[in-house]
Amino acid sequence: MSEICQFTAIPYQLKPSLRRRSVALQIRNGQLTVLAPAGVAKQQIDGFILQKQQWVARHLQLQQQAAVPPDYLLAGLLPLLDEKLQLKVVSDSCSAVSRDGQTLWLQLSNRVSTARRRQKQLELLGAWYQQQAELWFAARVAYWQQQMQVQASAVHIKNWQSKWGSCTSKGLLSFNWRLMLAPCWVADYVVVHELAHLSHMDHSSAFWQRVAKFYPEFKQAKQWFKQHQHLLQLV
Repeated sequence: MSEICQFTAIPYQLKPSLRRRSVALQIRNGQLTVLAPAGVAKQQIDGFILQKQQWVARHLQLQQQAAVPPDYLLAGLLPLLDEKLQLKVVSDSCSAVSRDGQTLWLQLSNRVSTARRRQKQLELLGAWYQQQAELWFAARVAYWQQQMQVQASAVHIKNWQSKWGSCTSKGLLSFNWRLMLAPCWVADYVVVHELAHLSHMDHSSAFWQRVAKFYPEFKQAKQWFKQHQHLLQLV
């Protein structure tokens, strides 16, 4: 349940438990959670937060700073699954993106205005990443289908901002191209996750048992998303 500390005005999520004997604080994804024994008075919890106010403020600030998406364009270094590609931007007669080894060449048309250059670069890179995603996910779905003995009807690549994958009752799988910015083992987890929905269209214990059977590292992958999903944006 959502609460606000009456002494500090800090919002928090309260998670009471019959098994707990003491109050504890937890900060994840910029959110304060209070783990407390069931029945503990709110005033006692708020008083505990007041005592730990400096600790809470410091860790909330650190997480907020860590969650700022990197500017890959400014850094000139682009992630592609387990690789790092050096970005080189050059002016040319037309706009295009091509890869040469570990260098990604972005040709920008001379006709693009100065005010539009950055946005045009993002558009070109986004389109290039979508092409890579189409190839990679087609191959990985084919591999995991064989392992899991299931069959998807089609694979689509999407331009979602924060949703990573989906599976319909008709077997249509969709994946976010931004997963190309994640490590291979994390993107692979999303493939197994969505393919597991072909057997269980829910998140029941049977579903998670099937995910665990084929991808034992699924808990680590879920934790990676909690801690690092802000990295899956070009800027």
